[in-house]
Amino acid sequence: MMLATLGWGAWWCVLLLHRLAPEREVSLLVPSIVSTTSAALGFLVALLTLRARRTWIVFALVPLLANGTLLLVPLLADEFVRR
Repeated sequence: MMLATLGWGAWWCVLLLHRLAPEREVSLLVPSIVSTTSAALGFLVALLTLRARRTWIVFALVPLLANGTLLLVPLLADEFVRR
Protein backbone atom coordinates (compact mmCIF):
# COMPACT_ATOMS: atom_id res chain seq x y z
CA MET A 1 0.00 0.00 0.00
CA MET A 2 2.97 2.31 0.49
CA LEU A 3 3.83 1.99 -3.18
CA ALA A 4 0.25 2.72 -4.22
CA THR A 5 0.26 5.76 -1.94
CA LEU A 6 3.48 6.99 -3.53
CA GLY A 7 2.02 6.63 -7.02
CA TRP A 8 -1.28 8.28 -6.15
CA GLY A 9 0.60 11.05 -4.34
CA ALA A 10 2.46 11.89 -7.55
CA TRP A 11 -0.84 12.41 -9.36
CA TRP A 12 -2.35 14.40 -6.50
CA CYS A 13 0.69 16.72 -6.56
CA VAL A 14 0.12 17.31 -10.27
CA LEU A 15 -3.56 18.08 -9.63
CA LEU A 16 -2.68 20.43 -6.78
CA LEU A 17 -0.13 22.26 -8.94
CA HIS A 18 -2.69 22.53 -11.74
CA ARG A 19 -5.22 23.92 -9.27
CA LEU A 20 -2.84 26.45 -7.71
CA ALA A 21 -1.19 27.57 -10.96
CA PRO A 22 -3.50 26.73 -13.89
CA GLU A 23 -1.49 28.88 -16.30
CA ARG A 24 1.57 26.71 -15.78
CA GLU A 25 1.91 23.76 -18.17
CA VAL A 26 2.64 20.56 -16.25
CA SER A 27 4.34 17.62 -17.91
CA LEU A 28 2.78 14.24 -17.16
CA LEU A 29 5.97 12.29 -17.82
CA VAL A 30 7.40 12.34 -14.28
CA PRO A 31 4.18 11.39 -12.46
CA SER A 32 3.54 8.72 -15.09
CA ILE A 33 6.96 7.16 -14.51
CA VAL A 34 6.70 7.38 -10.72
CA SER A 35 3.16 5.99 -10.59
CA THR A 36 3.68 3.21 -13.13
CA THR A 37 6.90 2.03 -11.50
CA SER A 38 5.46 2.05 -8.00
CA ALA A 39 2.20 0.46 -9.15
CA ALA A 40 3.97 -2.35 -10.98
CA LEU A 41 6.18 -3.09 -7.97
CA GLY A 42 3.22 -2.87 -5.59
CA PHE A 43 1.12 -5.13 -7.78
CA LEU A 44 3.93 -7.68 -7.88
CA VAL A 45 4.35 -7.60 -4.10
CA ALA A 46 0.57 -7.98 -3.64
CA LEU A 47 0.57 -11.00 -5.97
CA LEU A 48 3.42 -12.55 -4.04
CA THR A 49 1.51 -12.19 -0.76
CA LEU A 50 -1.40 -14.31 -1.98
CA ARG A 51 -1.82 -17.53 -0.06
CA ALA A 52 -4.25 -20.40 -0.39
CA ARG A 53 -6.52 -19.18 2.41
CA ARG A 54 -9.48 -16.95 1.74
CA THR A 55 -8.48 -14.38 4.33
CA TRP A 56 -5.20 -13.74 2.52
CA ILE A 57 -7.09 -13.19 -0.71
CA VAL A 58 -9.31 -10.60 0.98
CA PHE A 59 -6.28 -8.81 2.47
CA ALA A 60 -4.42 -8.88 -0.85
CA LEU A 61 -7.38 -7.52 -2.83
CA VAL A 62 -6.94 -4.01 -1.41
CA PRO A 63 -3.36 -3.49 -2.67
CA LEU A 64 -4.14 -5.39 -5.87
CA LEU A 65 -7.02 -3.03 -6.66
CA ALA A 66 -5.13 0.09 -5.53
CA ASN A 67 -2.10 -0.72 -7.68
CA GLY A 68 -4.18 -2.10 -10.55
CA THR A 69 -6.20 1.08 -10.88
CA LEU A 70 -3.02 3.13 -10.53
CA LEU A 71 -1.65 1.38 -13.62
CA LEU A 72 -4.55 2.85 -15.61
CA VAL A 73 -4.16 6.45 -14.45
CA PRO A 74 -1.47 7.46 -17.00
CA LEU A 75 -3.75 6.29 -19.81
CA LEU A 76 -6.69 8.22 -18.40
CA ALA A 77 -4.60 11.33 -17.75
CA ASP A 78 -3.28 11.27 -21.31
CA GLU A 79 -6.83 11.00 -22.63
CA PHE A 80 -7.94 13.87 -20.36
CA VAL A 81 -5.11 16.15 -21.52
CA ARG A 82 -5.95 15.54 -25.19
CA ARG A 83 -9.44 17.00 -24.71
